[in-house]
Amino acid sequence: MPLLSVENLRTSYTSRGHTLHAVDGVSLEIGENETVGLVGESGCGKSTLGKTIVRLLRPSEGVIRLNDQDISQLGERSLRAVRRTVQMVFQDPFGSLNPRQRVGTILDTPLWVHGVKDAKARRRRILEIIGKISLPEAALQRYPHEFSGGQRQRIGIARALVLRPKLVVCDEPVSALDLSIQAQILNLLVDLKKDFGLAYLFISHDLSVVRYFADRVLVMYLGRVVESADHATLWRNPRHPYTRALLASIPSATLGRKPAAVLSGEAGQGIPERGCRFRARCPVAVKQCETDDPALRKLPDGSAVACHLA
Repeated sequence: MPLLSVENLRTSYTSRGHTLHAVDGVSLEIGENETVGLVGESGCGKSTLGKTIVRLLRPSEGVIRLNDQDISQLGERSLRAVRRTVQMVFQDPFGSLNPRQRVGTILDTPLWVHGVKDAKARRRRILEIIGKISLPEAALQRYPHEFSGGQRQRIGIARALVLRPKLVVCDEPVSALDLSIQAQILNLLVDLKKDFGLAYLFISHDLSVVRYFADRVLVMYLGRVVESADHATLWRNPRHPYTRALLASIPSATLGRKPAAVLSGEAGQGIPERGCRFRARCPVAVKQCETDDPALRKLPDGSAVACHLA
């Protein structure tokens, strides 16, 4: 039984009488101790999917099963117990940490809210997690603005892990950091996964980061997953033309190498009423792509792809 199972999930926004399906029929599974990468361009729905899974957003349709419990329509009171199992690390640690609270309070509050009333037990848990993220005990008396960006992200990670969840959704956790700091945070996440037995949904637009970090990769385009494969298969044999274009866009140190495919336009141009939603940008589109919307279909090697030509 998977730790997380998402079935036909939809999350919609309505503005001026128009409805936008930011997440449009996504299904996925994450097993215990598994890291699943979620990649795609800005605006494809990655962050909305992550926030829906942790129930910061209410889905319009579909099912979210966490430990075989359907949490998709739970109210706030019922969700409180769920928060112990799934937590989130946000892209901007400065914006997600309360600037008026010391780090000690930031880490203590979730424990108090979730029923750990013994002050000594809370203190032990906080000192343990501070040690895991390599910050001194003195950091507990300081405010978020007194730290560097990398240190603030470590605090954000500590806040997510202080409740000892089983699943952590990481929403672009290193994109705002320098490259050297990115490597430190990624190595930290790898170590914490081993120490705490975590599963990750790791959201990123940087495929080189996902290649290092993920066991399996989902590629998302305009609200839908268009390809799913383990990371070795995805890099060796990408099936979807969008995936091939994303991989071709990764900078290479090999002189004279030219990208295999170049995309025109942007992902946010709108979803066509019929056919494949990628066809306007696809370099290999055929007549069938104009009328038939390809479903995500499984392949013999366990991968899945939504393309007529794959």
